[in-house]
Amino acid sequence: MLKNTTQAIALALVNDLQATSPSWTDAARDHVTLRSEEWARQTQREILANNPFVSREQDLAQFAGLVDQQAISKEEWRTAVQRFDELCRLSGRPFNPTFWEEQHIDQASTQKRGKKAKTESHQQARRAAGLLVDQWRETLDRAVSAWELQEVTQRRAALRNELEAFLELMSALARQLDALGVGTGILVDLSKGQLSPQNIDQLKRWARYLANDEGIKALCDVLGKLRQLELSERIEQVNSVYVQDVWQPDPNSREEIIGVRLGRDLEQALPCELAMLGDPDTAVLFDLKYIESRLMCFDMRGLRLVGELHERVTEQHTTEADKLGPMIICVDTSGSMHGMPETIGKAMALYMAGHAREQKRDCYLINFSTSIETLDLSQKDGMQSLMRFLEMSFHGGTDMAPALRHAVGLMQQEKFAKADLLVISDFVAGRLPADVRDSIEKQRINGNRFHSLVIAEGFHLQEVRSLFDQEWVYDPYSSQISELVGFQRAVTGGSVQ
Repeated sequence: MLKNTTQAIALALVNDLQATSPSWTDAARDHVTLRSEEWARQTQREILANNPFVSREQDLAQFAGLVDQQAISKEEWRTAVQRFDELCRLSGRPFNPTFWEEQHIDQASTQKRGKKAKTESHQQARRAAGLLVDQWRETLDRAVSAWELQEVTQRRAALRNELEAFLELMSALARQLDALGVGTGILVDLSKGQLSPQNIDQLKRWARYLANDEGIKALCDVLGKLRQLELSERIEQVNSVYVQDVWQPDPNSREEIIGVRLGRDLEQALPCELAMLGDPDTAVLFDLKYIESRLMCFDMRGLRLVGELHERVTEQHTTEADKLGPMIICVDTSGSMHGMPETIGKAMALYMAGHAREQKRDCYLINFSTSIETLDLSQKDGMQSLMRFLEMSFHGGTDMAPALRHAVGLMQQEKFAKADLLVISDFVAGRLPADVRDSIEKQRINGNRFHSLVIAEGFHLQEVRSLFDQEWVYDPYSSQISELVGFQRAVTGGSVQ
C-alpha cells in the first residue's frame, strides 16, 4: 500500500511540474523522473524504518495471541486496556474506560457460578476480547495511516522545492548554452545521472565565461567549424522501376465484336449460318459444320487495364558528405594554468565536447600536467563523467609529451583514424622529444589534423608552433584572439619554420 502511494505521488508530481513549470525542458525530464522514482523508494524505506507505532503493533499482536486461550487473567485484561488507552490518547481518538471495565467485571462476576455460567462467561470474554482487538486494530491502522500521510506530505513538499530549484538552474543554463549554439542535448546526458546543484553552478560558471566574453564567443565560433563537412558533387546512374498501365485482352469478358471465327457456339453463330436450318437439304450441311466446329461465329472479347513494370536508367546529381571524425581534446591543468586560464580552458573543453555530441562525433579527453588522465565520452555515462573529469587539476609542471603520445596512439586505432586533435594550454613547456614530433608528422600525412589553443598573453615556442595545422592565441586578460599559424601560412604559402 505504501509503495503504491509513494509511486503515485511521485508520478503526480512529475506530471504537475511538467504542466506548470515554464522551465520544463527535455534535459530536465529524465532527471526529474529518476529523482522522483528514487524519492519514492527512499521514502518507503525510511517510513518503514521510522514507524513510531512498531511497539504498538507488537502489543496488539501479543494480546491477540491470548484471545485463543481458555481465559484471560485480570492483569492481562487491564494491561491490554491500558495499552489501548495509550494508543487512543496518542492518536486523538475517544476512549471509554467504563465500558471496557464493565466488560472485565462481567467476565469476573461469573467465575464462581456453575458450568453453564462458566461457559457463557468464557464466550462473553472471547467476544469482549475480540471486540477489543478489532477496535485496537482499527485505531492503530488509522494512526499509522495518518502518520504516513503526514510524513509523505512533508517529504513531497521538500522534493518539490528541490526539483523546482533544479528546473530553474537548468533553464538558466539551457539559455546560456543555446546562445552559444550548443544544443541542450548535453544537459540531457548530464541529467540522466545524479546531477547536483553544485554541478549546475559549475556549469553555469563555465557557460558564463563562454557567453559574456566576446573573444571567447568568437573563438567558439571558429573552433566549432573545425573540419566542416566537405561536400562533393557527382553524377551517378540510377536504375528505377516504374509502372505503366496497358490494355490487355480479358478472356473472361465479351464486351464487343472484333471479328469472325470458326466454332460451334450457337449463341454467337452468324445469321447466314442459322438460316441453313430453314431448309431440310441445308440443315444437313449445318449439322456437319457444327460437328466439325466450322460454323462462322462472331469473335467477341473485352479489355482490361493491367500495370506493367518497366525499368529505366536515369542520371542524377548527388552530394556526398564526408563523415566528421572523432575529436580528441587535450586540456592543460598544470600550475601555470591555475586560475582564469584553467577555467577558460575547461569551459572550452566543455563547449567542444558538447559540440562534438551535437555532431554525433566520438570525443576523447586527455587531462595532462606531468601525468595524464583520460576519458572516453562515447561511453554510456560519458557526459556525466565529464563533470568529474573537468573538476580534476594537477597543478604541477607541464609535459605535453605523454598526452600527445597517447593521442597519436589513439589515432592509430580504427575508431580514431580520422580524429582531430585540439590542445588547450599556455604551452609553458620544454622541448618536445623527436619521436613525438615525427609521429605527429606521420599522422598528419594519414589525414589527421592538429590544432592548438594558446591561453596566454604571448606566443609560445616556434618549434612547438610548427606542429599544428591551425593555432589560435587567446589573451584571457584582454579577451583578444588571433590566429597565428593559419595567418602565417596564408602569407608565406607554406609551413611555418
